[in-house]
Amino acid sequence: MDGHAFYASGFNVEKLVNQGDTQEAERQIREQLALSESEQNQRASATGAHALGHISLIKNNYPLALRQFQRALDFFKGAREPLGMADLYTDIGRTYRVMGLYQSALGYFNLAKDIYHQQGRYDGIALQQLEVGISLRQLGQFESALSQLERALPLLRQENNNQATASTLMQIARVYSEIDKNDEAMLYLQDAAVLIDTLQIKSLQAELDYHLGQVNIQMGHFDNARRHLEQSKEQFNQLEAQCDVAKIDSSLGNILLSQNQPEAGIQLLESKLQQATEYNCTTLLTELHLNLAQAYLGKDQQALTNHIDQGLQQAIERGELLTQARFETVKMQMHEQSENYAAALNALKRQQQLEKQSLEQRRSLALLYLQSQLDVERQAQSLELLNKNQAIQLAKAEQQELEVRMLYASLFAVTLLVFLIWSRFNHSQRSRFLKREVRRRTQELESKNAELENAYIALERASLMDPLTGLYNRQYLNNQLPQEINRAQQAYLLSREGKLTNSPSDMLCFLLDIDNFKHINDTYGHMAGDRILTDLAKVMRSEFRPSDMLIRWGGEEFLAVCRNTNRLEAVTLADRLRQGIHDHDFQISQQHSIHITCSIGFCVLPL
Repeated sequence: MDGHAFYASGFNVEKLVNQGDTQEAERQIREQLALSESEQNQRASATGAHALGHISLIKNNYPLALRQFQRALDFFKGAREPLGMADLYTDIGRTYRVMGLYQSALGYFNLAKDIYHQQGRYDGIALQQLEVGISLRQLGQFESALSQLERALPLLRQENNNQATASTLMQIARVYSEIDKNDEAMLYLQDAAVLIDTLQIKSLQAELDYHLGQVNIQMGHFDNARRHLEQSKEQFNQLEAQCDVAKIDSSLGNILLSQNQPEAGIQLLESKLQQATEYNCTTLLTELHLNLAQAYLGKDQQALTNHIDQGLQQAIERGELLTQARFETVKMQMHEQSENYAAALNALKRQQQLEKQSLEQRRSLALLYLQSQLDVERQAQSLELLNKNQAIQLAKAEQQELEVRMLYASLFAVTLLVFLIWSRFNHSQRSRFLKREVRRRTQELESKNAELENAYIALERASLMDPLTGLYNRQYLNNQLPQEINRAQQAYLLSREGKLTNSPSDMLCFLLDIDNFKHINDTYGHMAGDRILTDLAKVMRSEFRPSDMLIRWGGEEFLAVCRNTNRLEAVTLADRLRQGIHDHDFQISQQHSIHITCSIGFCVLPL
């Protein structure tokens, strides 16, 4: 995106920030800001505040960042500059997200996206999809997050926004890691590493090492995880991002706990509590209390209780339902160990209730943004306003009736009492009716939204899949092959430079053609031919890896693309496929099966 506060009105500190010298960058911005204020240049002052907000965000000083962003936003609102407002809405949303305030964050991303739509800025729309994808991942809505991120990726590549592209690749990797597809996650992180190596941005490199550390933890590769986390910690230290440093130390402490080193792990986690408190790392502080509570199970009852109470109170104050449920789980385990089963049962009930509320809350947040239903919001606001007007009118009517009744109170006391009871009952009935109507309308809208999303997913899948065999079609190959070739070539260059030595990086392509398929169709009929094509797809799935691309090229021709494979395995793979087809009984009817042969050609990239 152009127009960032770093590069406007003389605040050219991009190189300093990329190198990690945030202190010098801040000094230069403040010098320019003092000059702008002395000249009463309000625009320069606003862009200076915006730039300082970016640096405060990098340093994890979130309250200060929000104040600086708000100062800049006030100017752009007054100047009626929508793109400046959209940039600041995005930055404010990012800040709220890292503070754990996802509902506020999604609201600001929504405001920014509206402006970019009105201005026809597709690069801005893609950035909002990235930000929403990150938020949904952190909310546990992995499928919706992946959908947003995969829509943003081609747009960002088209705009040559390599920095945002690298961030998107890393976030897609984290989604795959969260759903236990760590091999896929590592592929995306390798692609991100290629881009980041060309950008030379320290904050991105620190983020990459952090994500590599987290994926390696998921895979149980603790030595690799520790190496990447230490590198990330060194870079975040240079950026003065103390909350990020403490977060990495927390991960290192969890590694020690996983490796049966409880004393060292607990000592490291305890040492981070004061740092998290000092730098106002609110979400990290709660996470530390949770990790320590889990570590103290069966060891120190008093410390365990203290960490549960403090962390649970913080989660309650911020309204983090899922975190509260995790604390209730630890509390239940504590009571079980002390054989206080009644208290354990109560903790289990609270945990289940909180998880249910959390799931409903997360679904509500995800649905609110993903469907972009501004009309729904406006209808809800109109309905709310209508309810308020009706309530006001009803209150006025009741007040008038009360004044009249007071005049005749002495004569009609019994009648007044009966009428008052009836009025209250009628008001209650009307309120209940309105609530039921709102609930019914909301459920209808949610159902329609779900139908639209499912229809979109089905349509997208149908456009990329061969309906007979269930394999990908040539359109999918046209979409994926250029970036796969580019990835293989980049990996080959990195391996030549000695930067990638851990895994094979070649791409193998196998083209398969069924022998005498026309004779089979002519002899047994086209339905038998279709059964052979379907069975052949099953054989190919059994012979290739889940991560390999299997494509129906056309007719009786099929294509298999194997990523991250050693070129020396090409002949072995081809022969294994040929043998698998040769040994398979192809059913052409319920009583009759035949054997077929095929021709296989293959090539290796890079050549």
